[in-house]
Amino acid sequence: MRLRGYLIILILLIQVGVRAHTIEWFSPSTGYFYKIDFENSQLSRTKNGLPWMNLGELSFENVEKKDLISANYAVKEFKIENSDWAYLLISCTNQVYQINKKQLSLKRIDETYFRGANCLSSTFYRNGILYSFGGYGFWTSTNILTKYNADGKEWLSIQAKGDVPPAISMGLTAYVPSQDKFITMGNHLINDTDSKRLDVLDWNIYEYNFSTSEFVSQGNIELEEVKSYLEKDLTRYYIFNGRYFFLLDKSGREKNFDTIYIIDVLDDFKTYGWKNKNRLVIEGPYSGNFDKAFHVNGDTLIWTNISNQSTPNTLKNHRMMVNDLLRESDYLGKLSQVPWYKSILEGSMVMISIGFFVLAFFLYKKWMKRKLRKQLKIMLGDNEKMLLDFLILNYTIGYISGHQIIAFFGKHKSSPESQRQFRAKMFENLTKSLRLLLGKEQILDVHTDEKDQRMFTYRLNAEVYQILKSL
Repeated sequence: MRLRGYLIILILLIQVGVRAHTIEWFSPSTGYFYKIDFENSQLSRTKNGLPWMNLGELSFENVEKKDLISANYAVKEFKIENSDWAYLLISCTNQVYQINKKQLSLKRIDETYFRGANCLSSTFYRNGILYSFGGYGFWTSTNILTKYNADGKEWLSIQAKGDVPPAISMGLTAYVPSQDKFITMGNHLINDTDSKRLDVLDWNIYEYNFSTSEFVSQGNIELEEVKSYLEKDLTRYYIFNGRYFFLLDKSGREKNFDTIYIIDVLDDFKTYGWKNKNRLVIEGPYSGNFDKAFHVNGDTLIWTNISNQSTPNTLKNHRMMVNDLLRESDYLGKLSQVPWYKSILEGSMVMISIGFFVLAFFLYKKWMKRKLRKQLKIMLGDNEKMLLDFLILNYTIGYISGHQIIAFFGKHKSSPESQRQFRAKMFENLTKSLRLLLGKEQILDVHTDEKDQRMFTYRLNAEVYQILKSL
């Protein structure tokens, strides 16, 4: 219900765009927050949210009020190198603007008419090109990769290979300039059409390589603290400074935000937890000023104490260097590190599985032996059973002569021809039965008797003996 309500609010935000007349955003290049009031074309700025300083009246070029939506959190500014101009991107619209704060000029440079498919997308600026990855639109999350074509004034899709994430939406995403790679993790797979799969979390950690256009999975998010943080609320808030993710968490009731999780993407995703030392405090309602409460400037994390009674004189900024923040943090482990109890549990499951298969194999072999014994009793006659026992008993002694067999059965007083027929018939029945039951062609080793060339010596085949001995 929370997910559906959140997305409905987002859609309504687009629909009321005709009545919306202000946009606000943070400028990383200047450290100020800016606001444009389209009712009077005024550009204002503030350091903390109070007070707003009027910078003057903007001139507009190709800017239509009906194309704008109210956006206090979904506007991104990207400074253009060696220029006073900067790009402005507004979530959900695919529209591209340029602003010059010195010349007080705002102009729209794209010619797209398409909107509504890339809400909550991850936008960034790389090598002079604007990118927009993923997002949510038309009641489903997407993994679409696009970049802005300045010549054609339109967005172009990018094809990718490898471990392409099924969605890039509402997770942790960032472009890492020092390594020229895009990182995304903890994304939500949303499809309102499928009632069985309204929201599924993808725990994979993906890295996108621009030179090869390939996604590579770097493992899964296993750290319980981060998993709990990503699971509990879609309206999570995080910032990224080029190396660290700062995840601002609300785990207590008295303080609005009393925990920060820090993920180092350049050091094998090592994760740290910082507990509030009664400095990170936001008193009173913060919904209208939340984006102004936290931001990062290089290696410095900045937050502002904002309350209902705040005035320019009482407003206070708190600053902390990232290194100091890390020094006061507890090391939680690597993001993909499996908890120790899971390793033990998995090891136990493996041992139980192996034990189960060993037991099943043992019982199967025992059942097969019992089945074979039963079949031998049915198929072999009394003489053949006695002959088989005689051959097994004397296997270690060596080959058994025909005379020994005749003596064992008490046929030594009968005629030689009668002895030969008796012996031949008994061996024929025995070998036929054993071939059928054991599936072996060679049942006996038969050789000419050295003492009597007219006779043969007999011994069970070694493999057949091992099978029969184990019964």
